[in-house]
Amino acid sequence: MNNGPTNRKLFLHYRFLLSILLFASTELFAFPTVLTKDWKLSVGRNVDISEQDPIWIKLDSLPIPKEILRSFTFPENSVHTVTLLKKIEVSNAEIEELNTDGISVHLPLLTNVYEVFFNGNKVGEGGLLAGGRIIKNGFRRHVILNIPEDRIRPGSNEIRVVLSADPGEELDAYASFDSTPPLLDLQSRNAAILSERSTLMLLFLYLFVGFYHFLFYFKRPQEKYNLFFGLFSILLSAYIYLRSNSVYELNLDPFLQMKLEYMIVFNIPTFFLLFLDSFFESKIRSVSRFYQYFAMALTSLIPFSSRIVCVILLQIWQFSIFVFVFYSLFIMFRALIRKNQDSVRLFAGFIILIVSAVADLIGSMQLIPMLENYGLLKYGFFTFELGIVFILANRFLRVHNEVEELNRDLDQKVKERTGQLQDTLSQIQELKVQQDGDYFLTSLLLDPLNRHHVRNDYLILEGYSRQKKHFEFKQWKKEIGGDIIIADEMVLKDRKYIVFVNGDAMGKSIQGAGGALVLGVVFRSFLSRTKSVSSYKSKPPEVWLKDCFSELQNIFESFDGSMLVSVVLGLVDLESGILYFLNAEHPWTVLYRDGVASFIEDKLELRKIGITGLESKMKVKTFFLEKGDSIFIGSDGRDDLLLGIDSDGTRLINEDESQFLKRIEESRGDLGLLVQSLRNFGELTDDLSVLKFSYLKEPLRFQTSGNLNSETFPDESYFKYLETENWEQAVSYLENLKRKNADARLPPAFKKELAKVYYKTEKYEEALLIFEELISEFPEDIENMFLASLIYKRFNRYRQAVELGERVMLREPEFLNNVAHLAESYLFIHKRETTIQLLEKVDKLDPANSHAKRIRIQLSRPVPDHRNG
Repeated sequence: MNNGPTNRKLFLHYRFLLSILLFASTELFAFPTVLTKDWKLSVGRNVDISEQDPIWIKLDSLPIPKEILRSFTFPENSVHTVTLLKKIEVSNAEIEELNTDGISVHLPLLTNVYEVFFNGNKVGEGGLLAGGRIIKNGFRRHVILNIPEDRIRPGSNEIRVVLSADPGEELDAYASFDSTPPLLDLQSRNAAILSERSTLMLLFLYLFVGFYHFLFYFKRPQEKYNLFFGLFSILLSAYIYLRSNSVYELNLDPFLQMKLEYMIVFNIPTFFLLFLDSFFESKIRSVSRFYQYFAMALTSLIPFSSRIVCVILLQIWQFSIFVFVFYSLFIMFRALIRKNQDSVRLFAGFIILIVSAVADLIGSMQLIPMLENYGLLKYGFFTFELGIVFILANRFLRVHNEVEELNRDLDQKVKERTGQLQDTLSQIQELKVQQDGDYFLTSLLLDPLNRHHVRNDYLILEGYSRQKKHFEFKQWKKEIGGDIIIADEMVLKDRKYIVFVNGDAMGKSIQGAGGALVLGVVFRSFLSRTKSVSSYKSKPPEVWLKDCFSELQNIFESFDGSMLVSVVLGLVDLESGILYFLNAEHPWTVLYRDGVASFIEDKLELRKIGITGLESKMKVKTFFLEKGDSIFIGSDGRDDLLLGIDSDGTRLINEDESQFLKRIEESRGDLGLLVQSLRNFGELTDDLSVLKFSYLKEPLRFQTSGNLNSETFPDESYFKYLETENWEQAVSYLENLKRKNADARLPPAFKKELAKVYYKTEKYEEALLIFEELISEFPEDIENMFLASLIYKRFNRYRQAVELGERVMLREPEFLNNVAHLAESYLFIHKRETTIQLLEKVDKLDPANSHAKRIRIQLSRPVPDHRNG
């Protein structure tokens, strides 16, 4: 009985020792078996050679030391191959454990082509060798190979790994990858190595964040940091995917997979730098740009490089990361110094991100023994993402608080704002009334100037004017703009004329109206002087147009280009139907004859009034009207018609000037129908003014032939004298005809020929009398004017010579003989500057002109005073 307690104690002690023994034996023999240490190595593919053979070199541990590989002698220009061998002891207890699960071997990373044998049986391979060359790459992370149960035996087992790589490439079996060593373990536990739930969750999170920031950028393109951060996040997620085991489901060539991985990882720091610069500095600095170009250069080389070159490029990039780290820290600390609140919120996550990136980099470069690439970057970036989320949340709260504050004070602010708007509206209405008053007063000044309806037995003149700007002032509805039409009747040299001007002043509303007002006042003033001052009445039409234009030009030049006006200024000789006109950058004048509309000019001669240097380029154009002809003159509002709006909202404005001709033909020359046709064709976008006059009589014109006693002149007898240049006989013949027809009216053609023959025979007085008569009756004949001007010069009547010479030059500026003759005439009335200007014009027309040379000689000599001649 006394031994009972003692025996009980002994039993409990024995049971405890047995439990310890069983536990120790389980740990000693059960899987997993770590395969890092005690390997043997040999050169070549040795799958059958005994481990006792002296070719085997003992390795204390994986990976394969580089110095051992360098000591081997491999065949030149051939694939390098080595074989690794390891013995493994498997107990009966471990074999029994396989009844519920299979066994597999895990190798962290093999490079490049590999074969794995277990007890002499091949259990796996990667890549392909053929003809001594690597046809397909085989390097792969986390190689897990299942071993058939019947190949495992109690006691000693053997694993052989054959590795092959091109010269210069990495040839190795890693001791660890992702902190996982080579193992012989149950299949279920080895399969768990490939589990990547957390990695894939982070991958999809970073991808979502990247697209989320893309959306921010597309909504607010000015915030480019959202674009850079989105690209950084998306590229990082792509890199994580390429480093995961899931990528092997794509069955990519390992070399191609490696290139894609390098091309992506080279650019990840670039977009992070661009993000930091644009986020904290609001601009991209030169260091970030340089690093961007550096990364792009490395990336562009990868597709065309071998595996050896790719590894070298990777090493160059790895060293550049240290520059990236220092510059990133510089940006962050400068933002902190500037007390940027966002930098404070990001600082912790930024430091963790940088530290994890540097740790992975040092591990991959193997700069510190026992330190490897643990893939910390994907977790470090998560902390940085938390900082970004915190910033977004803070901004949302700030905006939300501002909205709440606005809502609280909304009623008061609406009242204040409404009051401000009411005050502003009152001020605007007051200013509008003042402006409309100014418009009204200006329109009252323009109304008496803008008169243009003329009707007589020879001509009917009518006009239409519509200004773009319409306004109301009190009970009056008016319009104001820069278009103006003025027409009136006057007498020059005892001949009746209709004078007109159609102008379009630069600018809209009041500015255009100001130009039109100046034009109207100056023109009306010049017209009034013409009617009351004899010196103006005695001007020929060409000179009158020149002087009127010059006076307008001098007035508008004083505005220094701030007020320009396009015009058509003209005269119509009622008896002869000759239209004299000047066009200063106005739309071309149109003739409507026999149902057809056409332009009577095709060349721009003058720029707008107000632009300097116009007088020297002046040319008076002429056109001979026939009975029933109508002339249309209009401002550019006739062409600037809105045709519609295209698909992108651009206004379509008519650019075809010939459309105005078509509208005239459609309306059959009726002014009212013409305006309606223009409105039907397009919407008016500018001031519009159209002047129309119609010639009603048969014009009195010079005829090149006539009848004497029912016989046509000139006849054959006269032509014979002309051919032989027998001027004396020609004079006798013509004088004889004149005596025979003393009672009849001599035709103008006869008079002109008689005057010309008198000129040839130096009977200048007789010739001059006839020329003066012809010029008065038929002002369209330039030859009569020129010959008469030459005779005036011979008689020392230089002012009359100048007047006729000027008329000829205004109509024919490049008539060389007249220009030289006019230069000499001006010299005799002591206008040397004008003479020099005309001689310069002669030199342009004919540099070798002998008449001009004689005049230059005269310039150097004293000239008699003929200023009163």
